[in-house]
Amino acid sequence: MTASNAPLFKTRLVTYFLASAAAIVSIGAVFHAQHETGISKANTQAGVSHLTPGVTVSIGTSDVWNAGVAEGIANLFLGATAGLAMLALLFASRFPPFLRAGMLPLLLALWTISTVFVLVTSVITTVFVATRQATVQAFLPNGTQMPDSLVQAFSKQLGMSPVYTSFGYLKFMTIAPWFSFLFAVASTILTVIAWRKAAATSADAEVAERKAAAGDGDADALSAEGTTDEKQQL
Repeated sequence: MTASNAPLFKTRLVTYFLASAAAIVSIGAVFHAQHETGISKANTQAGVSHLTPGVTVSIGTSDVWNAGVAEGIANLFLGATAGLAMLALLFASRFPPFLRAGMLPLLLALWTISTVFVLVTSVITTVFVATRQATVQAFLPNGTQMPDSLVQAFSKQLGMSPVYTSFGYLKFMTIAPWFSFLFAVASTILTVIAWRKAAATSADAEVAERKAAAGDGDADALSAEGTTDEKQQL
């Protein structure tokens, strides 16, 4: 079977490509969010130091940071799965028969794992960004922690909000992986359909071969009977 004759060839190729593209965008969104978070922290520290020299600000974003890292890893796994699926679809005819036979079940397992992985990390990141905020603490030069009321006053004066939803790059990091999830689900479904069609085609081919073999056997039997009759007549 050539690549173009594979079940749902064009549909699968386009969907796999879109899943790969969505995964790349999601990974980029994670890197962008981490970068912008670092810049935001530095700007906050600079602003506080300008207002009250010597005061140190600690901004805790480990929850959304860790969620973003997990999200990036999930999309990296999804992108790798999509890449492997496209290679298998395009160059399946060059694979050994045993590898070609087991490729669709392998891809189905990988698509299922990556889909669940992306879903779980997307849900966690969405919940964190939607319901949480950064932990902001300020310390005097002698190490004494400043009251939260003063920290909030500094934040308002600087125009900074600790709420995650106030940052566009965090919202983008939350939204982008959901497109990865949708294309991952579509890819999984298409892989299941392709596997079933391939199995049905293989079964039909086996039946045809058996019928052909049976037909050859009947022809041989008839030929043998004819020879026997001729001998009897002689």
